[in-house]
Amino acid sequence: MKQKFFFFDIDNTLAVWPDGCIPDSTMDTLRRLEKAGHRVALATGRLQADAKRFAIMAELGDFVADGGRSMTAENEIVYMEGMDRDMCLAYLAQLDAKGLHWAVTDTNELRRVTPYEDVLNWHPSWDVFTTVHQADYDYRRTEQFYKIYAFMTPEEETQSGVVHMTTDLIRYGENCILFEPMEKARGVRAMLAHYGMEDTAAVVFGDGYNDLSMFSPTWLNIAMGNGRPELKAAADYVTDDCYHGGIYNACKAFGWI
Repeated sequence: MKQKFFFFDIDNTLAVWPDGCIPDSTMDTLRRLEKAGHRVALATGRLQADAKRFAIMAELGDFVADGGRSMTAENEIVYMEGMDRDMCLAYLAQLDAKGLHWAVTDTNELRRVTPYEDVLNWHPSWDVFTTVHQADYDYRRTEQFYKIYAFMTPEEETQSGVVHMTTDLIRYGENCILFEPMEKARGVRAMLAHYGMEDTAAVVFGDGYNDLSMFSPTWLNIAMGNGRPELKAAADYVTDDCYHGGIYNACKAFGWI
């Protein structure tokens, strides 16, 4: 059988959210894919350091993270890029001008920094990042922005007239809007090129809105049964839920294992 390169989103695809556990059937499938001669990787919007936790759990050395803006191959970071810096600077300046508070992740660590002390009170129970208050933090001196968190209620969002820097935003916990890269296909292509494989070798699995950025007509796109309707509509194949053997069942149906 021709070698394939499988890319799995993490949350609610590979691992059940919010617990983050990988079902036994999925772990077994990963090992069987590798034994059959295929390559296996993760593809996630999570920060590289955060994605690495799941790569270790899944016993994988290859993963695309930061929404396609970082690639780790054989446990070594090949590249890691932040979001467009000028766009981030302009957006943070706008939030300041409107009196809206924010935090940023600017290093490859499970932390976010903010000059606003009240942001310390915000922390979803499932969030693994630490919030650091730094009163003199100057975002204009920051070289890389990996994530931006904008804190506002729906009413504040409407009344302020804030213009978000992209339409690719995520409602992240209560009264928080998260911006992170959504270019997963870019990372998939970089990984394929790194190993000298054609685009047609890729098989991608996802469930969420950001996984639309990983779907491409040049490879096989599989949506989980628990996926968003938009993703299912764009998929070449829809499998079962992540917690009901969706990955195993798809790989079995296509004869990959």
